[in-house]
Amino acid sequence: MQRPNYPSGKDLLSADAVSRFDLDDIFERAERHLQEEEQEKAGILPEQPTHRRRPRVIATLFDQRSTRTRLGFQAAAARLGHQSIDAYDTDRSRMGTSTGESVEDHIRTVELYSDLLVVRSHLEDMPYRVSRLSYLPVINAGNGADEHPSQALIDLFAIRQMRGDIEKLAIALSSDTRARFAVSFVKMLRLAPPKRFTLCCLPDVPINPVMREAMTVLAGLGTEVRIVHDVRQTLDHDVLSIQMQDMSRFAHASLGNEAVDKEKESEPFTITARKILDARSDTLILNPLPRFSELDTSCDSLPNAGYFRQVQLSVPMRMAVLERMLSGVPWTGQAAN
Repeated sequence: MQRPNYPSGKDLLSADAVSRFDLDDIFERAERHLQEEEQEKAGILPEQPTHRRRPRVIATLFDQRSTRTRLGFQAAAARLGHQSIDAYDTDRSRMGTSTGESVEDHIRTVELYSDLLVVRSHLEDMPYRVSRLSYLPVINAGNGADEHPSQALIDLFAIRQMRGDIEKLAIALSSDTRARFAVSFVKMLRLAPPKRFTLCCLPDVPINPVMREAMTVLAGLGTEVRIVHDVRQTLDHDVLSIQMQDMSRFAHASLGNEAVDKEKESEPFTITARKILDARSDTLILNPLPRFSELDTSCDSLPNAGYFRQVQLSVPMRMAVLERMLSGVPWTGQAAN
């Protein structure tokens, strides 16, 4: 069998794979898809291409539970006219189990049915392993405590759509610095350094070295960087992205343990409508979801609650990512393989 010749840089495994050129291109693509969606909702049908290529097949290989990431990629594929298949179902697949086939054989089989692979795993090396095994483009949809680059693209796109030019903004992040979404988020900010960046984190927990390095790069690019230990100190910012300060509980939930969040988030790291109103803040509140006690439901009715709009904007961004990668356009960042 002759395999397609995908270029170097075929995979999106880390925020490091993305260059500023790539970021601008992916924003342009996502904005086009968003405009077409809004036109359709308004009853103005965009002009359809006279010739559409055969539908592609997007295979999702998830050994962690997922709602938004899985459904987001499936919805994006469908809206592009493509199809998606679950290539790893923990109830049916036997990949890598003691009674199942090897990861190598599983990937070689799945790629015969597919055109692109989306991988989510509790194992940090799994997307990289799949990338080495397969000639197809591979998207890392979250790997252990390592990274979640497509979520970072969504977050930056949401900020751009709801608050404008990222480089003119003050952006805060309240999170466990080991969280994969947070690591990718700060890494991706290096491509569009904000005016100000504030990390809100626990005072007695060492900052993830990868996070600290990314913050050092931001400072070198001219961003005013600081660290605080109370979410109230971020409510003068344009944007606050918030999640739990202890992501180990979320990791247990992702692996199927539903006994999560029995301990409430400590008060300094919990955002409520009362705190926002007392500060007279119009800070845009984002959360990659699922939320736990760090984001009170009292915030949902506020005009600056942006997290469900963030979910909605994830579809045109994922459409842009799939479109770009299926077209064979390589990622040109420093870690492009």
